[in-house]
Formats: sequence, structure tokens, C-alpha cells
Amino acid sequence: MARTDGDGSALARFRRDGFSPSTFHRICVAALVAVSAIVVTGAAVRLTGSGLGCVDWPNCNASHLVDVGSKHAAIEQLNRLFTFVVGLAVVLAALGAWFRRPRRRDLTVLSMLLVAGIPAQALVGALVIWTNLNPASVQLHMVLSLVLVGIAVALVIRSRWPDDAARVAVVGPTTRRWVQLLAGWTALALLAGTVVTGTGTHAGDATAKRFFGSATHVSGTALTWVTRIHSVVVWITLFVALRLLLRLRRFASERQALDAPLSAWLLTAALQGMVGYWQYATGVPAGLVAVHVLGATTLAGLTVWLVMSTTRTAPSAAHLVSQALSEARAAR
Repeated sequence: MARTDGDGSALARFRRDGFSPSTFHRICVAALVAVSAIVVTGAAVRLTGSGLGCVDWPNCNASHLVDVGSKHAAIEQLNRLFTFVVGLAVVLAALGAWFRRPRRRDLTVLSMLLVAGIPAQALVGALVIWTNLNPASVQLHMVLSLVLVGIAVALVIRSRWPDDAARVAVVGPTTRRWVQLLAGWTALALLAGTVVTGTGTHAGDATAKRFFGSATHVSGTALTWVTRIHSVVVWITLFVALRLLLRLRRFASERQALDAPLSAWLLTAALQGMVGYWQYATGVPAGLVAVHVLGATTLAGLTVWLVMSTTRTAPSAAHLVSQALSEARAAR
């Protein structure tokens, strides 16, 4: 009987105290790692030509729910099974937001968006199979993955914000517009990159349809032009980033606020450019494409960090009043 009471008391304490902010932050970091990892594992499916290793959904094929009878089936199956790991991580984040004390609406909403993204990804994955790797559906799969990475990054950052705090701008309107412009061009560069992938040789299967090409033929002319367009968009994006960097040299407070995310963004973008030209010059080897996908995922997350760094937390009016009253009582 005492044992039951002890269990009940522990459960009651958890319901009252829940997760601490630091514990919840660690849960959010784990969710971000999982959501980012599945972008790379999904790319591995395409780069190994295993996109149709399973020809059905949710079953692998007409006779087996799980089938690892061939290399391509095993690779595709492992990626599908890893989705359950990601699902568990984001569900834990949602539960963590619900049982966090104090509970915050912004964290709950972001975590629920992550949870909603898992079935959305599963439906898009089914569409990919049902359309025999149509490049538009594969592109949607990648774009949705990057959106979920952005949400996960926002959740991690917000989980570090103190409770009962307001947000105040730390950059002026002009700088904020440059940051927003950089975010827009970054999104356009990432989108253009998915078009290049959907036009090139790594379509997930030798018989998969390409943008501007047939299921069995890669249009060299189309690939050259979409690659050039992607390159131009990337160079414009880099110009915007460098223009923002030059602007920050004139404003110490703004530079202090944006220095870390912008420096990380520029370093990642420079490495991405090097890998991009390297893979173009060497015939687009699968290994370099995988590195490029990892870089794109990192760049998406860094862009969210940069945008969110244009504001900082400050004590709310209610908190300042409460603090003043506490100090007044202590002074009596």
C-alpha cells in the first residue's frame, strides 16, 4: 500500500512540477537532431538509387509490410523505419511542452507543428511512391523537411528564452529588412537547388522522371541552365549577406546581436559554394551531393537563427512591477 502511495505521490509531483525549462530544452535539441538527420537519410535513399526499393506504401510491396530482400529495399525500409524515431522525438517534444512548468503557448504551438509535420511527410512520401518519384513530389518532400528543420530550430531557440519576458528589437528597421531579404533569397536558393537535383542524375531511380527530361534521359542543356540559374541566385544571396555584414560594421550593437548567426551563415554558405562547384566539376558524385544536402539543411537552420536574433528578451511590465514590489517590501 505504501508503494502505491509513493508511486501516486511521484506522479502527483510530476503533474505539479512537470519538466524544468532546461530538461525541455534538451528534449528540443534531440528533436532537432532527429528532424535534421532524416533529411540526410532521405537524400541517401535518392543518391543510392533506392527510391523505388519499396514500390508500395505503407507496405514495402504487395506481399510484405517490411522487406529487406534487396539492397535498395533495405535502404528505403531503413529510412521509413527511422521516421518512427523522428516521430518519437517530436512527440516527446510536444509532451515536454505540455508538461513543462510553466507551460507556454508558443512552445506548445511549435511542438504541435512538428508533430503535424510527421504525418504530412508520410503522406508526401506516399505521393512520391505513387507517382513513381515524380520530381515535383520529391521536391515537396525536401522542402517540407527543411520547413520542419526551421520549426525545430525556432523551438530550440525559444526554449532558451526566459518565461514572462517580452521581445524587443535589437536592430533598426533597415537592418531588419536586410535580414528578411537575406532569408528570402536563401529560401529561393534552396528551392532552386531542389530543381537542379530533380533535373540531374540523382533522381532516386534510373527510370524516374526528371524536370525538363524523360524518365530515361537527363537533358544536359536543361541541367546546365538550371544549374546556372541556381548559381546566380546563390551569388545574389551571398551579395545580400556581404552587404548586411558591411552595414553591421557601422553599428556596434547590431553587430553584437547578429555577429554569431551571420558569421556561421557566411561560413556555411562559403563551404556550400565550394562543394557545389566541386561536385559540378567532378560529375556530381553522390558523396558530395550528400554533403551538399547536409549543408543546405544547416543553412536553413542558421537562417532561422539569424532572423530570430533581430530581437531579444526583456522583462515584461508585469515582471518589472513584481520585482519593484519585492524590492520595496525588502527595503521596509
